[in-house]
Amino acid sequence: MRGFQQIFLIGSLFLVGSASPAAADADALWRIVSTQCVVSTAPCAKVDLSGHYAILKDRNGIAQHLLIPTDRITGIESPALIDPATPNFFAAAWAEKAAVDARLPHPLPRDGVSLAVNAENARSQNQLHIHIDCLGPEARDALKAAAATVARQWQPLAEPVAGHRFMAMRVDGDTLGSVNPFLALASTLADPAAEMASHNLVVVGTDFAEGPGFLLLADVAPATGFGHAGGEDVQDHTCVIDR
Repeated sequence: MRGFQQIFLIGSLFLVGSASPAAADADALWRIVSTQCVVSTAPCAKVDLSGHYAILKDRNGIAQHLLIPTDRITGIESPALIDPATPNFFAAAWAEKAAVDARLPHPLPRDGVSLAVNAENARSQNQLHIHIDCLGPEARDALKAAAATVARQWQPLAEPVAGHRFMAMRVDGDTLGSVNPFLALASTLADPAAEMASHNLVVVGTDFAEGPGFLLLADVAPATGFGHAGGEDVQDHTCVIDR
């Protein structure tokens, strides 16, 4: 996780967004959710126990929020995420995008909202968290230009986005209720249990000519290092597109 810079945990300050995942307190998010949010909501903005998630304002950025499961799910590599019985956390994250809008001067347009999960080696926290935030303006322009060419099956995008060579898939509809992006990605892999860990997964709202929808984006993170590593790279935590 690139963005979670500083979090208070029972009066102590932890530095999470450091130069490498190993330098962070990798269980800080889990302790916040499991020992504080599920007990009294704060410091989370919302806890939905029936949906098995909490919403926490990230200290990095003016509007960024994180959706965090209230069950122990380490990250994209977790077997729980390829179990159809597990809640559709991306659908829940999209439904909670109003938490981002509430921090901005204007509600984001559909194609300005992005949801991102970083690969195992591109994060610093070992509790699944979906970044809900503004899409970067260059990424927005690139995806808007490509949207009409994206099929309903995974295919490579012709041009890089935020330094990533993504595979992309079109999803139609106003919500993600019928599509679980984790399962959609897993369906393309020969061995999801072994391969999911290395993947970034991003969802971006889109307006197709036929109506509202989404672009699902996935790629394999570099084996080492940061920079253009996590799916979060498509986001802009300063929300320039809302100015």
